[in-house]
Amino acid sequence: MPDTAFETSATSLEDRFATAFGNDVGVESPLAASGMGVRLSGIDLTKPLTPAQVELLLDTLSQCRLLSLAGQDLDRFSLATFERFANYWGAPVAHPSNFLRGGKPAQQDGATDGAIEFRPYADRKVAAADSTLPGQVACMPHESPAVLVATNLLGDGDRDKSRLKDGGSWHTDIEYEPLPIYVSMFLVHHVPVARDASNGHWVERPVVSGPEPYFPGSDDELMALRKDLPLDGETSYADTAAAFAALPPDEQARLETIQVRRRLNEGDEGFLAPLVRTDPRSGVKSLHSPVWASRPGVRPPIEVEGMSSEASREFLDRLEKHVLQPQFRYDHLHRPGDVTIWNNYMSLHTSPPIKTGIDRAEDARLLYRLSCKGEPALTLPRQDDPSWIAANIPGEYSSPSEIVEV
Repeated sequence: MPDTAFETSATSLEDRFATAFGNDVGVESPLAASGMGVRLSGIDLTKPLTPAQVELLLDTLSQCRLLSLAGQDLDRFSLATFERFANYWGAPVAHPSNFLRGGKPAQQDGATDGAIEFRPYADRKVAAADSTLPGQVACMPHESPAVLVATNLLGDGDRDKSRLKDGGSWHTDIEYEPLPIYVSMFLVHHVPVARDASNGHWVERPVVSGPEPYFPGSDDELMALRKDLPLDGETSYADTAAAFAALPPDEQARLETIQVRRRLNEGDEGFLAPLVRTDPRSGVKSLHSPVWASRPGVRPPIEVEGMSSEASREFLDRLEKHVLQPQFRYDHLHRPGDVTIWNNYMSLHTSPPIKTGIDRAEDARLLYRLSCKGEPALTLPRQDDPSWIAANIPGEYSSPSEIVEV
């Protein structure tokens, strides 16, 4: 567990949150054996936050890597409210699934400097969610390109259907841009409650047949760790701060000197980024996305500066095997109304195997994700410089004033 001065025991956090939010706040901490995770109850995010409250939330995430604010009232908590809250953490980023780059879906290998065109909600694949179980499950109304809908309510022609069925790959969110994503967060709408698979879970354990969605050639132990996914619709996290702290001091010092080259597309010169990052609020050091490629088949593999592609892969595979050990892993079970935030510099995550072609609400999984870059803001609206937005936010997206002005 990272050694820090910020006291994260449940008792200490209870006192801090009682002072900032009132005595009705409940604190559960840690959520994982590594020390990762805090779950808070009794905080109503439809209310504007004070600077002191925002500061406490930011400090807690900088130490605990994952923060879940439970039990938001979904009759009052809209996606506009969710996006307003995200603005405290950084500038919301339009998700690549929601825009075209140079006339092609941005998740594809298209023109690196192509013009950004936001797609209206009706033109996105996830709009099929509203017609899968009519009258039972539907997306919350929104048009924001920053909102990613994560769901198994898919149309028959969805290209990601087979990948989703078998689960995702371990990654961090959008680390292939010079300024990476700082935090991501889920708002949970529907979760699968059926447990009628033969193993007592929501889904059967997928049969491992080949390396997909990973590149072939990794050793069997690493592949087993990668593919050991949760079976009840959870999101799995790996605590890269605790994993770094567990390494011998001499190895920590060596890793802090390493730079990796990341690219949006094959053929790009790319850019160098540190493998080890230090959180500016807490001073906690962590491994940032120490994986061979976060999106195999979509983004080019990263390379360690000064190493060949083959040596880079061997080095990063060894590091990934360390990070994915059970003592650094946490499977987070979602609950409706939860807002769960994670620090992308301090964690990896992956999606579970998904039941598709569903015909009942008990099998529905519907979450909304927002991701943010840049510096937090203690008050809203944010005061980001337009030149910074132009340089770092695809399409120069910023939340509309009617969302962020309180």
